[in-house]
Amino acid sequence: MVHTKSLPRHELKGYSHFLMIWGQRISHDMMEKVESKSASGDGLDCCEENRNEENCEIPILLHPYDPFYSEFGRSCLNFVRSEGSPNLKCNYDIRQQLAAFTSFLDVSDVYGSSLETSNNLRTKEDGLLRTQRHPDGRELMPGRDGGFCRSTTNKQCFVTGDRRANQQPGLMSMHVILLREHNRVAKELKNINPYWDDEKLFQEARRIVIAQAQHITYSSYLPRILGPDIMNLFDLNPQTAVTYFSGYDTKVIPTIRNSFMAAAFRFGHSMINDYLGFTSASGDNEKVLFRNLWVNPDRVYDTDGVEKTLRGLQAVHSQRVDRFKTEEVSNRLLENPQKPGFGSDLIATNINRGRDHGIAGYMAWRRMCNLPASDSFYSLTDHCPKTIALLQYTYRNVEDIDLFVGGVTERHLPGALVGPTFACILGLQFKALKYGDRFYYENDEDRVRFTTKQLNEIKKATLARIICRNSNIGRIQEDVFAYGTPEVDCYNIQDDINFSNWKEAAVQL
Repeated sequence: MVHTKSLPRHELKGYSHFLMIWGQRISHDMMEKVESKSASGDGLDCCEENRNEENCEIPILLHPYDPFYSEFGRSCLNFVRSEGSPNLKCNYDIRQQLAAFTSFLDVSDVYGSSLETSNNLRTKEDGLLRTQRHPDGRELMPGRDGGFCRSTTNKQCFVTGDRRANQQPGLMSMHVILLREHNRVAKELKNINPYWDDEKLFQEARRIVIAQAQHITYSSYLPRILGPDIMNLFDLNPQTAVTYFSGYDTKVIPTIRNSFMAAAFRFGHSMINDYLGFTSASGDNEKVLFRNLWVNPDRVYDTDGVEKTLRGLQAVHSQRVDRFKTEEVSNRLLENPQKPGFGSDLIATNINRGRDHGIAGYMAWRRMCNLPASDSFYSLTDHCPKTIALLQYTYRNVEDIDLFVGGVTERHLPGALVGPTFACILGLQFKALKYGDRFYYENDEDRVRFTTKQLNEIKKATLARIICRNSNIGRIQEDVFAYGTPEVDCYNIQDDINFSNWKEAAVQL
């Protein structure tokens, strides 16, 4: 129903692979499930030795004649249930799930979500994050001893605030850029406030990087995903003038909704192309299938490796959000290129994760969002006839449609990349993250707000500018989320933050 390897993919006209990568990055910023472990603390193999253990009740069982996995004699894909948790009233009436990360857009994928992780990432001098040297002399995340890593040249995977940063080189490169931006900002703050101690420098640099990332998300990423009507409906647009947002509400619960985590924000898996591009300064573009890149940092360590990856992200399309998914994640997720053949299936995992978390079905969420609900397949209003036929073939009743399946196959709203049901769930979540975050970058709370001059500097932020300041890329599209627009010299768009607006008078003792 959701992926068929014999059918064509659809390029997302006008949008680059950067759009998919930024979405992946912020999903890792907001969300990380806690997967159940065995009694000894080890991971579970629910297809083999642990199949009868608790939290292995719903492995992904494969049809004996599965068109792909039957070739390898596979009858099961491992699926471990998320760790159970009581609800907010501290009872277990309905199983809930633990979140390992803070829900806020606080760049916790770079900084970590705990004091212990944060401290391990810091030098404890001048507000800097720990680094190693890239072959080109610039900063790179420190290497990690041990752990799962598929380098073929004995390179180490990276230590970051999120273990998933090593999934593929596009994501690794985003981490490189944000790490460098933090250290760059910390050094600038040190220059104008030489008496600031390490803690002050670290926290203020972190605050500036978080604010820039929030601005990019709300001003450039979300408008493309949700379209103008949903952005207006949920009040997600940044302030048009350099003024404060006054809607912070202590009663708003900003935690991540289960429907968002286990279904709706997984729409981005449909945007993944078959390959990453690696583009040289002269424009030569090498396309490498994801199956050959999973958990392998070698490309990032290469000379000009970060820049080749970044150029490649703007030289390759994202894919359209629809029922077609690349085989790189539907049959070959985390496939080992040293033992080629098969990997896991991210799409099957998405569907099963929704069931694991007890997510209400697609039709229930239509009602929740005040959208027209259907009592039969024939009256589905936001799907094309061919998709309706496939839904009817797959499900016995319209009420059985999984939220992920129903949402990802909807017709898109005008100017948006998702349909009305996912737009509703995403809009509700990002509104909660704006209204419920005391540290939202435009907030007018006296004790935490930026000055208006500082806020004006923050709002200069674009992903292109941050990349230019922290790489040797030289030329880039002004809007990296777009595809095929003219490149400009970094010199012409590198307008930096005026750090004099952060200068404090020295305290006289």
